[in-house]
Amino acid sequence: MTLSLLGSGTGSAVLYGAVPGGQGTVPPGSYLSAFSGSHVEFRYRYSATSNDCTVTTGVVVARPSFNTTATVAANCLISTQPVDFGTTGVLTGNVDATGQVAVSCTPGTTYSVGLGNGQTGTGPTSRRMALGTQGITYGLYRDTARSLPWGNTIGTNTVSGTGTGAAQGIPVYGRVPPQTTPAPGTYTDTVVVTVTY
Repeated sequence: MTLSLLGSGTGSAVLYGAVPGGQGTVPPGSYLSAFSGSHVEFRYRYSATSNDCTVTTGVVVARPSFNTTATVAANCLISTQPVDFGTTGVLTGNVDATGQVAVSCTPGTTYSVGLGNGQTGTGPTSRRMALGTQGITYGLYRDTARSLPWGNTIGTNTVSGTGTGAAQGIPVYGRVPPQTTPAPGTYTDTVVVTVTY
């Protein structure tokens, strides 16, 4: 820093901070850390012959204070495993399969997971896998007995939970009921997963 003729001057220094990853169990909220006293030391010295601030003679030590702050917001992430009914022939009996939705939410965050009706389905138990103009009707359920349809109406046919910071796996139970068998081929559908928190 260069001083003015009156012996005064100003300067600044940038402090770089980083919050490391892997802290998924931290609950939402505002966090603060205060630095003061022995935590902070600013040394300065002016001499026509030396600017060495490591010596004790003529060196001024200031101890300013500052805070670091961060806010953790409630948040959820999801990942999925597909429901694969595999290969089957004539659809004269139930064909069952299981997939999964994994939800990772900040601790204490309540959430609800809903499943859409697919690309051309009309309800939780009348979703439709398609191959061209042909289709296979199927349903997605919240229980192994396939008695609780899984839809998108919060509080009625969704799955709820509370975040822990870790991934929480929720099984998705699928069933293709007996129906008229369409032409051979691979039938697919895309279901939108919605996490409300």
